[in-house]
Amino acid sequence: MAYDLIIVGGGPGGATAAKIAAERGSNVLLLEAGEEGRYKCCAGGIPVSNEDFTPIPHGVGEREITGGVIVTPKNGPMEFDTTEEKDKGYCMFRTDFDKYLVDIAHDAGTQVIYGYRAKEIEINSKGVLVKGPKEYRSKCAILATGLGGARLQRSLGMEVPPMISGIQAEFEIPESVITEQFGNRVWEFFDRTISDHGIAWAFPKQEAVSVGILGKNIKIRNFKSFLRYPFIKDKLKGREMKVFGCHKIWAAPIPDRLIAKPYREHVMIIGDACGTADPILYEGIYQARLSGKLAAEIFCKALEEGDFGESSLARYHHLLLKQLYEEDLRYSYKLHTLLYHSGLLEKVIDAAYSMAQEDPEMMQSMIALFTRSQTRKQIWKVMLSHKRKLIKHLGISSSLRLIPSLFRTSRI
Repeated sequence: MAYDLIIVGGGPGGATAAKIAAERGSNVLLLEAGEEGRYKCCAGGIPVSNEDFTPIPHGVGEREITGGVIVTPKNGPMEFDTTEEKDKGYCMFRTDFDKYLVDIAHDAGTQVIYGYRAKEIEINSKGVLVKGPKEYRSKCAILATGLGGARLQRSLGMEVPPMISGIQAEFEIPESVITEQFGNRVWEFFDRTISDHGIAWAFPKQEAVSVGILGKNIKIRNFKSFLRYPFIKDKLKGREMKVFGCHKIWAAPIPDRLIAKPYREHVMIIGDACGTADPILYEGIYQARLSGKLAAEIFCKALEEGDFGESSLARYHHLLLKQLYEEDLRYSYKLHTLLYHSGLLEKVIDAAYSMAQEDPEMMQSMIALFTRSQTRKQIWKVMLSHKRKLIKHLGISSSLRLIPSLFRTSRI
């Protein structure tokens, strides 16, 4: 059977694209490699901005998040809370969230097949042939395979984003204990003794806490070392890791940069597969859904025009640059350069938090770094407007070390 659109990958980006295309009358097939209800290695923090696409019902959003905690070697826990709806979010299992989004796409008319691993994609003048356990044809394909689809992308002559790795486990803890020890806050750790990137987290859900680290060259031993870290060791004492698919500890690749060309004739790439994740805290769900929305809209236009050529689908890339890169990711890369390439990660975080205690505008931007209630462009402008205060808090020696990174940001 031939379809108008085949989407390979049933994560948030793929499901969002499927829903939009199906609602507009297209014949859509969604192919998901995992079995229904498969565990997804993800901290599960979802900013409330995701409700721009669909509401998040009670039960899927396991714990409402109303604040955050920052921990560095020098300071911590540094806490902040908010009463603003735009700054709130949720922690949840991606298993539940992804299924919820796929079910919505199915209700809109999408045919969904679980357990289908695409092995090859052929493109010709008529469209796309997806080969796997069965063969399916369509006029266009959207690849939403995360970094697990790297082989498919390369076989099509398409770029794969550079990546780092995340390692995490879910610890089973009674809800009342989580509320007492973690509260309704996400915990972020910035310390380069943890990993080469220096980021770790503890995200509380209803009856579990996701604990993990990320970096370029991390190993299981780095993760186990983090479990002995202050503020984590005591909270997890005597707690067991949950088992998913015979595994307690999971690892997954995370994209580190947007690819230059996420399209070709008859094909568009969205989400992690094209590198849309934010390179500060490496949250990628909102960006994946936005890219899925944009790709679906361009597909619908191309279907109406009967043109799936490269120049037609290039409109997707134009929208992606305009709505995601220019307003957000470009400035994330600037902030990323300051934080992770200056050798001053912990000092910059400490200085920014100290400044936030004195300045409401800076505090709001620091909260927005976690909640996405401001664009990264807005946060960058606030930081630049306070650069003299930043230099004062850092001191002369550290400020001089920061100058080369500041210079590099001007070229991004």
